[in-house]
Amino acid sequence: MLTLSTLCFLDVILLFYVASDISLASAYNFSPKPNAVITDPQLATSQAKYESSYFGFTLNLRPSGIIVGAPRAQSTLPLQRYINETGAIYRCYLSDHTCSPYVFDDQGNRNIEYSEYTYDSEKRDFQWLGAAMDGGVKDTDKLLVCAPRFVAPAPNDYLMHGLCYWINDTLTDSPTNVRKISPLRLKQDQIKEEKGQRVYYYMLAEQGLSAHITPNNEEFLIGAPGIHTWKGSVIRYRKRTVNDDPSLSRRDTEKAARRRVSRQSEGELPQAYYESDIPNPEKFEQPNDSYFGYSVSSGYFDSNDKEKLLYVATAPQANEQSGEAYIFDLASGGTISKSYVFRGKQFGEYFGYAVLAEDLNNDGLTDVIISAPQYSVTGSFDEGAIYVFLNQGRFNFERKLLVSPIRGKVRFGTTLTRLGDINHDGYNDIAVGAPFAGNGSVFIYLGSERGLREQTSQRLKSPLRSESIYGLHMFGHGLSKGSDIDNNGFNDLAIGAPNAETVFLYRAYPVVQIHATINSQTREIKPEQTSFPVTICYGISTTSSRIVSQDLALRVAVDPQVKRVKLVSTGTNELTFNASAGLQMQCRVLECDVRFSVADIFKPIELEIHYELINGIPDSEVFCEICAAVDPAEPKLYRQKIIFSTGCASEICIADLQVMSTGLDHTYILGSSRTFTVTYEIVNKGETAYLPQINITSSNRMPFAKVPSNCKASTDAVMLCDLNRGQPMAKGAKDSLKVIYDVTGISGNALILTAEVFSTGKELASSDNIVREVITLTEFTEIDAIGAPKTPHINLEKITDTAEVINIYEIKSNGPSNVGAMELKFDIPVAYRILGATATIPIIDMSNITMQATYDSQLVGIDFYQNTTQILMNSIETISRGHLAASASDFNILDRGVDFDSMKMDDNKDGTLDDLILAASLTSRRQRREVTAYTASKEQYARIAQFKAYDMLSDDLKGTLPVNRTIIFNCNDSETTICVRAVMHVYDFKPDKPLTVIMKYNVDLNEVNQILIEPWEFFVILIGLDVTKSNDPLGKTLAINKKIEFNIISKHQLYVTPIWVIVLAVLGGLLALALITYGMYRAGFFKRATKEEMDKLVHQAQVSGDGVNETSTLNAESN
Repeated sequence: MLTLSTLCFLDVILLFYVASDISLASAYNFSPKPNAVITDPQLATSQAKYESSYFGFTLNLRPSGIIVGAPRAQSTLPLQRYINETGAIYRCYLSDHTCSPYVFDDQGNRNIEYSEYTYDSEKRDFQWLGAAMDGGVKDTDKLLVCAPRFVAPAPNDYLMHGLCYWINDTLTDSPTNVRKISPLRLKQDQIKEEKGQRVYYYMLAEQGLSAHITPNNEEFLIGAPGIHTWKGSVIRYRKRTVNDDPSLSRRDTEKAARRRVSRQSEGELPQAYYESDIPNPEKFEQPNDSYFGYSVSSGYFDSNDKEKLLYVATAPQANEQSGEAYIFDLASGGTISKSYVFRGKQFGEYFGYAVLAEDLNNDGLTDVIISAPQYSVTGSFDEGAIYVFLNQGRFNFERKLLVSPIRGKVRFGTTLTRLGDINHDGYNDIAVGAPFAGNGSVFIYLGSERGLREQTSQRLKSPLRSESIYGLHMFGHGLSKGSDIDNNGFNDLAIGAPNAETVFLYRAYPVVQIHATINSQTREIKPEQTSFPVTICYGISTTSSRIVSQDLALRVAVDPQVKRVKLVSTGTNELTFNASAGLQMQCRVLECDVRFSVADIFKPIELEIHYELINGIPDSEVFCEICAAVDPAEPKLYRQKIIFSTGCASEICIADLQVMSTGLDHTYILGSSRTFTVTYEIVNKGETAYLPQINITSSNRMPFAKVPSNCKASTDAVMLCDLNRGQPMAKGAKDSLKVIYDVTGISGNALILTAEVFSTGKELASSDNIVREVITLTEFTEIDAIGAPKTPHINLEKITDTAEVINIYEIKSNGPSNVGAMELKFDIPVAYRILGATATIPIIDMSNITMQATYDSQLVGIDFYQNTTQILMNSIETISRGHLAASASDFNILDRGVDFDSMKMDDNKDGTLDDLILAASLTSRRQRREVTAYTASKEQYARIAQFKAYDMLSDDLKGTLPVNRTIIFNCNDSETTICVRAVMHVYDFKPDKPLTVIMKYNVDLNEVNQILIEPWEFFVILIGLDVTKSNDPLGKTLAINKKIEFNIISKHQLYVTPIWVIVLAVLGGLLALALITYGMYRAGFFKRATKEEMDKLVHQAQVSGDGVNETSTLNAESN
């Protein structure tokens, strides 16, 4: 088992644990007390012992015994009698619990006066042999042990290289065919000059602070966090076979590699040799003092190639001391290629103190567990936590944080180990150490279909009652891998308490499942019926070959709520008894008396059987060979229901239940909503249906967003609902059910929704009892591609020679669907071709084009092409702080209508722009292809300008620049323009996560000035951007909204109308209007003479009419 620790953690004063001892999970299948206790043998030594030997610091459990590391032990070897604290490895036997030294190297300190190429002297004082150890769980597996503080003395320095040993197996009482791993002794590699500074390269490497043997038992991965001024690196040590390797020479620091042909052991081919690969952290821009290689592991993470072995190593001081870990492979040229970067979330939590690679959900992909033992919660610190990264495939990981289940400065996660499948449920389990929880604790976590269960299944505490003379016990700092040492089929566990110099062995009990049922021969009882029989059955199942039976305590209860039924044998509705259950089900029949009640006719009779083991796991140090454990999460009750039947023509009612769906849209756009609703209408056209129910399923096992109160949903996404509020459905009765699915995680092209209705009776026609609806799944995504220059317009009167241009692009999905695979193409014009000549006019310096891309806090690779030829592939480089002129705070360009606040990486906990910039640059270390540039003649410049005179402006430029004075430089014409294409691929493109691209290039203004001859005044550079989706060549499921601004170079200063001119013009216009209006008024323009004359005539006519009327009236009166 690989156990990690830093010297600083071990040299601090142990703090007393102050926390309430809360009760966690009850004991599961590990014995609650150790079945064996093994202590430091306390052998006689020449050097006095003045502190704990740390016996139990590292452990490797095998069927033949326990290999125990004691890194501070004094040596018992004659040649080491004057050496202080060499450390020791012990082999402890399980039969009598005795231990003896397991000697890998019996030599003392050596002083080699002269060696031409290497430092061969050896100093073993305080070397910490056994600080790191790893090996398999069988005696035939390899074993690797390390001494990270081993020193190779030099004339003026102590070179803390570290040293490791390994053997092929542990079949013998003493190690045989011991091989050293010591590749860091070359004199020329101790201190190097880089960029004018001296750096400690191999001088303080501390090889062996962490050690790991790969799952295939073929390779070793060893951490050396002190390489290159504590940037850190790893050492991959593996077997190689060649016919003849002329590169092997006496300069190789490993003795096995100094021979051209190394015959390692009997049966190996003579062409075999062992090779150490050590990446140079400077080549992959590892920060200083980041401690890369602090903890190491490996696994199979690539869903596209599940046979490919990749490595994991942590750097707990990287990411501004929040910690990082990388999945990587070793590449040629002394570097590594990173596939994924994990990042801690809290400053100083020591993310990466321990790492474990294990498949937790049995999907064939390795998951990653990374500890942060100094993680702090509010009001406390050093509580500890573990990060569980569940592998979703295609290097996507689901993060889950599990904090310490107990409070206090416990440093939960100091150690991690794999246990295998200890309960045989098909999922691997792990153990987590908290050695500073008082005297220490170990927590057991079980795997499941959804990864690691959040609740611990068992807690093992230090069993020692007496205090150690050296302080707190540190129980749990040493953890072995799970290994079946008693051949009962279940893995056992060894736990070390190094400050108490004690190792404890916990054996695992077999796990059984109890199966108990209670059923009636009929699910319907007639009203006149007075009795009926029930059958109870019970048994067990187990994967253990030793368990054949278990004693069970069973309790039968019939109709416990209404109590209409009594058991004949007891006169009550309950029966309690004990029975021995075997691997075959045993059954017995119980007679029941029933009392009919009209008021309760529609209440079903419940039948229950409760069960548990009589003899569970004993709370004892003595292992019970016949005992077994039951998973506490397993049910302890089985329930069945029967009903009264009535109102039907025959004994069994013949119902005619029919179901149909309503209001269903048969097409669904992925991501358009979080839920999908379907309503089912149910009607009974036959006899009364008792216990009518509907069963709801979907082809892809969609979870339910809401479970109605009359329904129960199982873990496999099946929902069973009672219809008509649990009452019988008479003929003509109707009911409906609304089903709401959670569709946030669905994918594919189609799904089938199935609903089936049934009852306890028979069906007249079963064809209409089920309805299946096929839902077509489609995708559609709207993408906004926005680009804007950070560099302002360039004026040739102010800037000459060259100018740096920075453009910022944001590609954002508006949804609703995720884009599985998307390709972005940037077409960058770099030079003009002169038709009929070999000369070219370079405008953009192709060798200085730099692009950076970030998506979801991860680095995006960029490929560069020229004329369909790839010139740079998957360029992902880390640029040091301040390399780009653009900073995160400069990216807000709201004045152009684009808000890039989301690009501010200071708010991104997974990394900042200054810390880790993803850059793809054509100035790579490999040989690049460049355009040959010549100085063109005036006629050629004029020819370019004349040709461009016919090139009209695009729609987004019209109205901005004059058509007859503007030259457009783009990639529309391949005959006249040389271009570079940058291509990047983004996977699982989500609406809430934009892709940010920053482009930087230099423009030759002298060439532009030569092109801008009269009448041309403006030179526009247009960068082409194209977004396409894989498997959609016609773009039917993609809508692209582009708003790409351009870079303008002007011959003269761009002038704008001053604001005071505009103000004066407005005031002058208003004054002129007032004067004109006044003149018209004085001229009588606003007088309406005709209308006034007409009004006067009308008034006179009315007066004349009134006189005629008065005369007529007088004449009438006189008559």
